[in-house]
Amino acid sequence: NGKKVFIPYRNSKLTRVLQESLGGNSLCTMLATLSPAACNYEETMSTLRYANRAKAIKVSATKNEEASQISRLKAEVEELKKKLESSGSGVGGAAGLTEAEKEAEKQKFEQQLKDMQGMMSSNWDDKAKLSEEHDRRMLKLREERRIAAQVVEEERARRLKLLQEKNDLELSIRALIDFVLHLPKFEKAPTVLTGELPRQWLKMYRTSRQQLDELKEQNTLMLVFKHGFDEDVKLWGESSEAADWGLAATGLNRSLLKLEKLRKATDKLLQLESLSLSSASEMRSAVKGSLGELDKFKEGIKDEHDGKQIEKANAVEEVHRMLALVLGQVQAKIDELAQLASVEMAQTPDFVLQFSQGVQEEAQALQAMMADPSLAAMPVGMPAKPLHEYGAEDVSDTPETTEALLGQLIRWEGLCAKSKKSPADLLGRPPPKFLLDVAKEVKEATGFPPNFAGDWPDAREEKVARLVSLVDAVSLELGVELDFFDPENVLKGKEVPKTLRLLQLLGVAAARHLPADAVPGPGGAPGSAPALPPGVMPARQLPAILHAMGRCIKASKVQVDLLKANAVAAGDMGADAVFQEQLAELERQLEEAKSARRKQEEAIADAERHLEETRAEAKQVQTECELTAKEDAAGDDPEL
Repeated sequence: NGKKVFIPYRNSKLTRVLQESLGGNSLCTMLATLSPAACNYEETMSTLRYANRAKAIKVSATKNEEASQISRLKAEVEELKKKLESSGSGVGGAAGLTEAEKEAEKQKFEQQLKDMQGMMSSNWDDKAKLSEEHDRRMLKLREERRIAAQVVEEERARRLKLLQEKNDLELSIRALIDFVLHLPKFEKAPTVLTGELPRQWLKMYRTSRQQLDELKEQNTLMLVFKHGFDEDVKLWGESSEAADWGLAATGLNRSLLKLEKLRKATDKLLQLESLSLSSASEMRSAVKGSLGELDKFKEGIKDEHDGKQIEKANAVEEVHRMLALVLGQVQAKIDELAQLASVEMAQTPDFVLQFSQGVQEEAQALQAMMADPSLAAMPVGMPAKPLHEYGAEDVSDTPETTEALLGQLIRWEGLCAKSKKSPADLLGRPPPKFLLDVAKEVKEATGFPPNFAGDWPDAREEKVARLVSLVDAVSLELGVELDFFDPENVLKGKEVPKTLRLLQLLGVAAARHLPADAVPGPGGAPGSAPALPPGVMPARQLPAILHAMGRCIKASKVQVDLLKANAVAAGDMGADAVFQEQLAELERQLEEAKSARRKQEEAIADAERHLEETRAEAKQVQTECELTAKEDAAGDDPEL
């Protein structure tokens, strides 16, 4: 239709020379050569994409007027040469001319000849000049793009460094949302690039922050109860040393009451720990999944070399870096939650052991737990020794023992976050995929099995091969033959006890695989999470420790009551001592009443504070929704 259409030719001299032919003045055939070899896959795909684009060019062949003009000019040049020769020989029309006229005529023909030759060569010179000009423009454009990209990259690096310094998870998520909202549109983009997933993470973070506050309050309450328990234990011990058995009995009674409060507070702490870690682990799994999707998406756009595609690839790479930052901050929150669910118990068991000299059996049990706190998390009936010293004959096949044994290596909250089920429910009838998920979590925590692929394939034969490789790795590490395990039955959901036995052997093999000085914390590789200070115990170890201390105190109380009765029968305790004991009992009751009243007042204050925070968050969410609605409305207005 006469309109000039720009065609993005490749930057080469040959293409510039042939641009008119390639652009439509002649029929053009292009041959794309491919290779069937797998090692040439990338080149083959790149060639096919280029050929597909070249095939889309529509050509319209027209008569080449320039070629006929060149032929006519050549004929005129030949005619002028003949005239020059004839004029030089004196024949033809030049016979009656003077020498001056002949010279003038010769110069005229020579000038015409130069003009003709200039017209013939000007076409190629113009094309060469155009090509050089295009090269200069492209070089300038590339330099401008490089400078602009460098400025953008420096700004992104500065912003990422600022987010790292702030180390605020909420701020990082908001920055991610703001960044992805200004990205160009992608075809079949991952959900994270739409901003939908980061908004969900922001809601999950708010819930996790509230749970974190509750965990802090419960940890503080545990410390208050522990301090009161320590004072009562000291009263018992000091009174026993002074042979004041009445006051010692009072201290023991108080200790048992405070111990019961500690047990209830520990149960609450465990409940809050499980709830908060489940939410945080679910968020971590979502961020890790988004990173995996983004990695696959990056593979699809990395082969494009066009300017816009390069900009898109750089933007996706920036999103990847921000996701990695968010993942690290989520992991830091999980570590913080784990620390808040731990209580400093260094001196308390020592006090109980110091004053329980007369009850050897109970004291020895408590002393063994303090020597190796990990034994406190093991159910009754399991061998009282470190996990790496277990043998194939020491494991059992119950869900409780499996949960406790593997709980020394991994965090169950991360595995149970998606299913919303407890570890006991999942281990009661473990799905085949859950078995591989546990093995993958153990590998992340300990590095064992070293060559294990944790993905869940579609083909049944590959699933069986995954399970067989897991069995072979455990068998090789322990040096025993695991002929009791049949992968086919596992895929059918049969032989649950044998599956649980394999999981426990996996934990033992992973513990042996670790170096002697590497002790992994649950949920991470050795050294990935900050180690707890000496004397600080995780909440999951506290019930067994409290139970062992309770046994020591009850056994000591029997002895003290007997000594007290003997003293009364012998008349060693006068009326003043009896009065002091009654007075101490009344003071204890009064103190407990004050404590209960104070706890009620604190609960009311906490409820009012939570109500105000909820109102403030609801108001903030409402404001954000209104701003989002305004932005969406502004985006739909073409004038705006």
